[in-house]
Amino acid sequence: MKIKKSRLDYKWVILIACFLMEFVCLGFCSSNPGLYTGAVTEALGIERSCYSIGTSVRYIVQVVVALFFGTLTQRFGLKKLVAVGLTALVGSIFVRCFATNIFHHYIGCALWGIGIVFSGGTMASTVVRRWFHKDIGKVTGIVMSANGIGGAIAAQIISPIINNGETFGYRKAYLLSGIISLAISILILISLRDNPAAEATLTKGTKKPRGALWDGIPFAEVKKKPYFYLTFAMILLTGISLQSVGTISIVYMEDLGLNAGFVATTATVSSLVLTFAKIFTGLTYDSKGLGFTLLVCHTCSITAYLLKANLTNSTAGMVMAMTATVLATIAMPLETVMIPLLSNDLFGSASYTKVLGIFYAANSLGLCLGSPLCDIYRDLTGGSYASCYWFFTGLMIAVTIGFQLVIRAAYKDKEKVFTKEQV
Repeated sequence: MKIKKSRLDYKWVILIACFLMEFVCLGFCSSNPGLYTGAVTEALGIERSCYSIGTSVRYIVQVVVALFFGTLTQRFGLKKLVAVGLTALVGSIFVRCFATNIFHHYIGCALWGIGIVFSGGTMASTVVRRWFHKDIGKVTGIVMSANGIGGAIAAQIISPIINNGETFGYRKAYLLSGIISLAISILILISLRDNPAAEATLTKGTKKPRGALWDGIPFAEVKKKPYFYLTFAMILLTGISLQSVGTISIVYMEDLGLNAGFVATTATVSSLVLTFAKIFTGLTYDSKGLGFTLLVCHTCSITAYLLKANLTNSTAGMVMAMTATVLATIAMPLETVMIPLLSNDLFGSASYTKVLGIFYAANSLGLCLGSPLCDIYRDLTGGSYASCYWFFTGLMIAVTIGFQLVIRAAYKDKEKVFTKEQV
């Protein structure tokens, strides 16, 4: 009697490859740019204001490239674009490593932007969705959680090298990061495949299950839906909000006089919570649905902003600050995990890659606009950052209402699609 050998389902190899891709792209290469700022600007004699323009260059490139993401994936396939993304990412590291002036830095940041689109969350969520046709939220959350792990490991490796006392010590950190990223990138490209050997069928003829795929609405029809543009606006405003308050969080606590060691601890806690927050968001989506998951994230962000707006340099203030840090981190998947889940849940497979690219462009634009916003306000008014938190509390309340209106309108169209399939 022959024993039938079980074969490994290749989708689990794909899951590991996507996890490694996010570990490298969003984690190892993108989570700790601030560690390099002081060392690079001092070594090359560059003003920090000029150096920070590189961040804007990266975001602008992300916006432009993301807008064409759907068209490019349809024309060239996923694996080729992942190869482009990882090559651009590694190239960005080496360009910044050997940069001798600010323009070299800008070129490196432009390559970085290309790398993030083609090997970051946009691409990883698309690959996951092609290989996994149920529990999309859980799988997406697991993959996206890799950036927190990658960032934490990278910080421990590169920080001592950058701060070793050498003027150009940061170049050794870049070089090591580039070599590690190149090695992992080769492993990813060897493992990655464009499509499963046999495509699983999409969910049809049944009540829509949470976290599953559905045929969806063609992009030509999506463009006619008012809630598509409202979703774009809500994602843009979310990006502006999260980036604006995230940028000032540490300096705001320092301005209030909170202990430096405590402030550093809040940053560490945030990194640790982020990994679990992304998995939690995916699991919540699969079990409770899109509307409830968004409401949890929005409620956490609003509560965090209110706590930050009322911070004081006291024991109670420290408790509030730590609570706000945890809650704000739970809301962070709004700019990562939730974007592919929104694209799938609201518009489905027929227009997924195009909608996803446009929504990621909205998010990148929001991050770009949000980065300097609170600092500009403070410079112009001479006031406290606290009023910024009050403003963004009101903004996130409006975003919360807007998303619930979007879901109500989109689900009416979704019900029509499922009704037609049952006929």
